[in-house]
Amino acid sequence: MSQRPIPTELQALIVRLSRRDPRWLLALLAILVALVLLDRSGGPPDLGPSPSPPAEGYLVVSWNVENLFDDTDDPKNSDPLDSWFARDPSALRRKLDLLADALLTLDGGRGPDVLALVEVENRRAVELLRRALNDRLPTEWRYEGVIHRDNISGRRIEPAVITRLPVDDRATEALADRRLLRGRLIVEGEPLELVVGHWTSRVTDAEGSKRLAYARAMYEAYLELERTDPGLADVLLCGDFNDEPDDDSLRIGLRTSGDASAVLSSARSARPRLYNLMAGRDPERFGTYRYRGRWQILDHLVASPGLLDAEGWALVPDSVRTINTPFLRDDRGGPLRFGDQEHANPRGPSDHFAVAVRLRLPSSRSEGAVPQGEARAGDAPTAVAE
Repeated sequence: MSQRPIPTELQALIVRLSRRDPRWLLALLAILVALVLLDRSGGPPDLGPSPSPPAEGYLVVSWNVENLFDDTDDPKNSDPLDSWFARDPSALRRKLDLLADALLTLDGGRGPDVLALVEVENRRAVELLRRALNDRLPTEWRYEGVIHRDNISGRRIEPAVITRLPVDDRATEALADRRLLRGRLIVEGEPLELVVGHWTSRVTDAEGSKRLAYARAMYEAYLELERTDPGLADVLLCGDFNDEPDDDSLRIGLRTSGDASAVLSSARSARPRLYNLMAGRDPERFGTYRYRGRWQILDHLVASPGLLDAEGWALVPDSVRTINTPFLRDDRGGPLRFGDQEHANPRGPSDHFAVAVRLRLPSSRSEGAVPQGEARAGDAPTAVAE
């Protein structure tokens, strides 16, 4: 990615100072050169080795893990689940084990290469899940990277990323005082930008105005990445959006479409469209949440045009999945929720199913293997765990 341009206000200040005294211009130029050199030298030329991807590509999973609180009772957090997990280590261990059980059924037992999470309390909760996974994995498959920033809005149910791919932590940022997180992975010199979000629920935002605001903030985060990339930015936006593919928040606020060709053709416009991999899917097969007997697709994977072209990272079009195997289901077929202290139902990992897709780099795909405009919603196979 290219360096950010100098803001207009700063350019005007430089001009004014240089007109007063030319020595100011020389001093400012020296500072600018030093900052550029520092940025380049400070940026890790090698963030460490990446595990070899499976032949099918790196597996990316996005999952609302339903109230993953840590083992400490936070006096500033009045949520009863926070107190319960702190008082009852066996309940927290059961929660972590169920999540790890589900994740490590994927990809031949190695789990996802990138795991985007929502509904984690804090960094400690993320670390507990990472440890639960790593305790069962061989060294070469363990998760070393975490993307997270504290965000104390609402109930402290934040986004985060656990990954075995190299993380450029300079790019990690919590966005707009909302439950939005931006992060960057770099493999073979190719950056993959992630924007993970947890939008306001329908319970507290029946009309959807808050979700629309989240969508617009998320889109602006994408645009900023696009503006600072000399080519097309490779950006994956994901999370629990609490809205369905045809709702205004996605179609208008996040400017999503289920037509990959239309998205790719908009790539160089001022406001490109984004490709929603969940658009046009059958909720009976791809639903992630079940409410009053009706399946809904509330969890989304959204790709920038850069993930549809032949450069850098690319989607594997037919790899989209909802992870909904039988042991994750309740007796009515919905996600088997973990619940709370008062409802000791048969406990499952989460009240949402996860969604997954594979991504490839040029070195792991044959020339021309990225089909432009062919990643249509109808191309996906039946939703199953891998």
